[in-house]
Amino acid sequence: MKRTKLYCTLSAKRVLLIALLTSLIISAMPVQAFIPGEISLKGYWKFRIGDRSEWTSSTYNDADWDDIRVPARWEDEGFQGYDGFAWYRNPVVIPESMRGQALILQLGYIDDVDEVYLNGKKIGQSGSFPPHTVTAYNALRKYQIPGDLINFGKENMIAVRVFDSQLSGGIVSGEIKIFSTGEIPSFDIDLNGEWLFNNGRQYDESEAVTIQVPGQWENQGFYNYDGYAVYTRKIRVTKAMAEQRTVLVAGRIDDVDQLVINGQVIGQTGDYNKRNPETRYREFRNYFIPPGVFKADQENLVEIRVLDTGVEGGIVEGAVGLVTQDKFRAYWKSKRVNPR
Repeated sequence: MKRTKLYCTLSAKRVLLIALLTSLIISAMPVQAFIPGEISLKGYWKFRIGDRSEWTSSTYNDADWDDIRVPARWEDEGFQGYDGFAWYRNPVVIPESMRGQALILQLGYIDDVDEVYLNGKKIGQSGSFPPHTVTAYNALRKYQIPGDLINFGKENMIAVRVFDSQLSGGIVSGEIKIFSTGEIPSFDIDLNGEWLFNNGRQYDESEAVTIQVPGQWENQGFYNYDGYAVYTRKIRVTKAMAEQRTVLVAGRIDDVDQLVINGQVIGQTGDYNKRNPETRYREFRNYFIPPGVFKADQENLVEIRVLDTGVEGGIVEGAVGLVTQDKFRAYWKSKRVNPR
């Protein structure tokens, strides 16, 4: 009996000691802090060298792809000496609590060029691909995610196409995450994504190239370009919207700009016609549009004319879209009551 009691006592002490040591080990391990409104994407992604357009698709089966650590140079992950095209893929669930937020996909620093897709739709690009390669290895990747592309509460597929010309390659460093910059209005027409772009003061459809909005033009093939440029997009509005006041939320623009709709100047921030104006690059633009400017159920040409005097240029940050004035006022009223 005494022997049994002693054995039980020693066993209990041994269990207690193991539990204490386990607790100390766990507490010493690095723990990723949970940050509300943020999803960490660091870890292992699917990876394959090569270049095929079907790899953008959310339904593509990538089960036989390699697993690669992100962020890391792909040379350090078993692909030493490889230069050329490669793709990364990673599924992510974006919760319902993020609906109505301005969401940014941050991919750190990528060497050299990348374009990014969510659920098969392109949402951003930095640098230029061959045959006219322009590196963007020193640009921090931040891409606005259009809300209408997201399957909230379900799986979404991020696909990243990368081209490396030499030396290091891949998603090499930095914070990799999705985060919220706050609530946005409920757009009637979401205008994030592809616009047509001309450098110079005039829109010329035959010479225009596609560009992602928002995003610096320096990271999209116009490295070191300072001067005038025109962003254009054709949109259709309903009769109800055409007959009321609307607001174009145009994001942060560097440096000054002018909004023109169907050839009519609606407004400007800064003096667009001066070559060396007072810069207004810190301001987010909201332009109020009178009834009758838009043509109901027809194509309307929206032009955002930009003058950049140095460093970054273009529609560089923030959600872009068209919303009725009533919805816009309700949005700002809610912001005053519940500031973030």
